[in-house]
Amino acid sequence: MIQVKRSYLLMALIASILALSTTAFAENKDDAVASINGVSISKTLLEQNVKLAISRGQKDSPELRLTLKEDLINRELLSQESVKEGLDKSADTKLMLDQARRNILVDVMLNDYFNKHPVSEADIKAEYDKQVASVGNDAQQYKISHIVLATESEAKDVLAKAKKGDAFGQLAKQYSIDNAGNNEGAVDWVLPTQIVPELSNVMVNLAKGTIAISPIQTSTGWHIIKLDDKRAFKAPTFDEAKNNVKVGLIMKKQAEYVMKLRESAKIFD
Repeated sequence: MIQVKRSYLLMALIASILALSTTAFAENKDDAVASINGVSISKTLLEQNVKLAISRGQKDSPELRLTLKEDLINRELLSQESVKEGLDKSADTKLMLDQARRNILVDVMLNDYFNKHPVSEADIKAEYDKQVASVGNDAQQYKISHIVLATESEAKDVLAKAKKGDAFGQLAKQYSIDNAGNNEGAVDWVLPTQIVPELSNVMVNLAKGTIAISPIQTSTGWHIIKLDDKRAFKAPTFDEAKNNVKVGLIMKKQAEYVMKLRESAKIFD
């Protein structure tokens, strides 16, 4: 069964919206795990938070349940104080609450949709086979490093330093505006189809260990690229690729469902 993940913040918003309503969380005292100034927090709400925590890798335990219960109590106190101060009446708050409600409804709708239209193991395997076949037997993978600069003149200056022998990784660390979490500009193994054509068209013609002769402009800036290595493409096993393929299929199904809704809706820009 496919479960669309909810963030902890989203669950907190659910709690906040319920806290701002005039209805108590629990229908009766037996269903309550706590009462704050006459407002009860239900076992059901606590269990929802427990399930969410477990889905995020935490283990069910008395300590976890106590922590979540205390968090719900604290949130209820803050919600009550917000109402007391009249903050729930402001236009900004109403807008945020309305958006939170919409986000919750979207989350619930998608969860229901994927329960009724699950991505099967057969679907995942078929998509995996299709993707592997589309790559071809003679495909090459490339490992590059890059430095991204804001202007062409800056890129030419840094490229000149690289050609003089300055360490490429150190130049990336010092000058690149897009290290993507890697201070030395290294990029993981990629196929030509996985990066923009402006870069891939140059990359495939570089010899191992060489740097492109001039900076390359893309929508993100001016790139200096170096080919660190290349190898024949080796497709990941089905088990290795399964989760990524599944996520891709879910995103595709979701996009198709939204498009179907748009086609039958009256939308005016």
